[in-house]
Amino acid sequence: MSEPSRFRLGLAYGAICVIWGSTYLAIKVGLESFSPLFYAGVRYTLATALAFAVARASGVTFAGPLRRWLPVAGIGVLLIAVSNGLVFWSETRLDSGFTALLLTTSPLWSALLSPLFPGEPGPRALGWVGIVVGFAGTVVMLEPWRAGAVPLLPAVAAELSVVTWTAGSLWARRIRGSFAPMGISVVQMGAGAAVLLAVSLVEGRAMVGPLTVRAAASLAYLVVVGSVIAFAAYFYLLQHWGATRVATSTYVNPVVAVILGALLLREAVTWSMVAGAIVVFAGVTLVLRDQQAVARA
Repeated sequence: MSEPSRFRLGLAYGAICVIWGSTYLAIKVGLESFSPLFYAGVRYTLATALAFAVARASGVTFAGPLRRWLPVAGIGVLLIAVSNGLVFWSETRLDSGFTALLLTTSPLWSALLSPLFPGEPGPRALGWVGIVVGFAGTVVMLEPWRAGAVPLLPAVAAELSVVTWTAGSLWARRIRGSFAPMGISVVQMGAGAAVLLAVSLVEGRAMVGPLTVRAAASLAYLVVVGSVIAFAAYFYLLQHWGATRVATSTYVNPVVAVILGALLLREAVTWSMVAGAIVVFAGVTLVLRDQQAVARA
């Protein structure tokens, strides 16, 4: 496999930074009409169909026995059904920008979980300091000294979404050389969509209000831009970069999300959010420096 150009890698990285930062707004807007799991399931069902058409037109094949694709589908259940499903549900009770800030701990969880996967280095002293500092920043954002300041259950759900996303990303690196990025996206989105729709069917609720124009537009944006384009870029990066390095996009995602939420939805931006985010970013920086030192050793 030939090495891609820095321009292509930079373009893919920029895409996931900006696109996924804007998806929190699109999710929040769509939830005025759709129930969270149904919304997520429809998003990824339509995205799977579109991505499959693009993949076939690009010459991507899905050859091999079914068991060859089972690990890919399993990762899709983690990344799409569990992780994204938790994010959609969390945003029914949390602001879009605040939800994005809670997800900035992705590199911290990546450092914590990496030793569980063969070939992935664990944190050293500096990394552990960064992990403690980073999670302390999350505590600041949650404001536990103010009873009821932040709904605890959706905040925990958002954090669990980070854990499952990180685990799925690390697992995805085990198979990174065996599949085309678009092929991975199609199978994983399809597997995740099937689980989301199945759970939604059991729940028995699809809509929470009348379908609005902006909710429909948000769904279309999530399907085409937030799913097909962004996931193709994400798995393309995972083929060439480490999971922790790719996770640095979480520096930019929440900034985009908070700005859009404040400007378009008039979401509050509190001092605890800003201070906590700064502390989290400081911890993430220490973790990434530790990872760089390990790579050079």
